Amino acid sequence: MVKVYHSNGMSHHVSKFLDLTDLQRLDHLTELDAPCIWMSLYNLDDYMRFRNHFGSKIIYWFGSDVLILLGVLKTQTMFGKPVSSEFLQSIVTAPDCLHVCQNELLKQELATIGIDALVRPLFLASMDEFEDIYCPKSRPSVYTMVSGGRHEFYGIPWIYEIADQANVDFYIYGYEGEDTSNVFHFPYLPEAEFNERIKQHQAFLRLTEHDGVAQSVMKALLMGQYVCDRIEYPFVSHVSTPTDVLAFVNSLSLRTESNRDVELLNEVVNNFDWLESFKMEHQDYVYWDDWDDDVESNSFNTRGDLIDKEIKGEFDD
Repeated sequence: MVKVYHSNGMSHHVSKFLDLTDLQRLDHLTELDAPCIWMSLYNLDDYMRFRNHFGSKIIYWFGSDVLILLGVLKTQTMFGKPVSSEFLQSIVTAPDCLHVCQNELLKQELATIGIDALVRPLFLASMDEFEDIYCPKSRPSVYTMVSGGRHEFYGIPWIYEIADQANVDFYIYGYEGEDTSNVFHFPYLPEAEFNERIKQHQAFLRLTEHDGVAQSVMKALLMGQYVCDRIEYPFVSHVSTPTDVLAFVNSLSLRTESNRDVELLNEVVNNFDWLESFKMEHQDYVYWDDWDDDVESNSFNTRGDLIDKEIKGEFDD
């Protein structure tokens, strides 16, 4: 059976992926030869487990994990010394590894280091979960969200810049700033409450400069809301400046019809042809039962031994 490995921060998303695909998580301590899908690589532990895995592998790239690979974001360290992006790249550029990613932007970035990735956007939920609730208003409201307090990364300064000229109300979730006459801030909300709150709005703003396919974008489209995004997709309005955003929001009062197009979304997202081929290729996989039953005694099964045996010499002076 094909297994799935994920970085610690991806547990919630991967749980939904497992529900969609009926796959199971990898036990990286014992299933070292299992065919496996690696759902993102965010830290050095992920890279070393990938390097020491014997089975066939697919990497699915989500977004910021590509920036880590390219050395743009989050320097990794080992024994107090920085780990170069070239070292990380040498681990994942094996010719027998298939690479899959969320959008054309990530594909282009991966191509700069010689990785030819398939573009297969994912929506990690059932499309039936979200009904068309679009209701036009003479004064529309739009919303966006912030995660981890990174309001600049999520484009909130653009909203502040155009708010006085906009004929809409802005709702910012996940960031507690100072409210004005048409900009309102809310703290982080649990997913169920957030999903209920956003039904009142007519549009969603996704203003991050770098992104995968945001699940919030997909939810908005399924509810019939209009979306603007700095990343180009066939189903959203592309914006590249605050002026573009202003033009988008000021047009919303004229948009009386729902923006829901399930047929288009079905054509674009959750094409699992790559997964089905991988499963077919490894349908006869048999667990390596010669593996030592005493996990703790096996030198490949501890992080310390992985480091000592595989890479410590590469960081010695």
